[in-house]
Amino acid sequence: MEQIVIEEIKKLFKKKRNTLYSVRIVYIVYTDTINVFFEEQKIGESTYSYPIGQFTGEMKEKMPDFAKRITKETKVSAKLFNL
Repeated sequence: MEQIVIEEIKKLFKKKRNTLYSVRIVYIVYTDTINVFFEEQKIGESTYSYPIGQFTGEMKEKMPDFAKRITKETKVSAKLFNL
């Protein structure tokens, strides 16, 4: 599943001019799931967020390493929330 998420990020990351990109990894306490979003924002406009993956809460311990792997392999910064 991790490799699928990385491949999806590579497809969405297009290096457009005046556009900021990031990956947001969010742990949802109530459902014990981890959601991964690709975010794109043109300067001066609102952020577009695309859901690209979901993991079970058991993967919680591996997410900091996965975030580093995303940044290394795709050159898009990955941020953790609620972990």
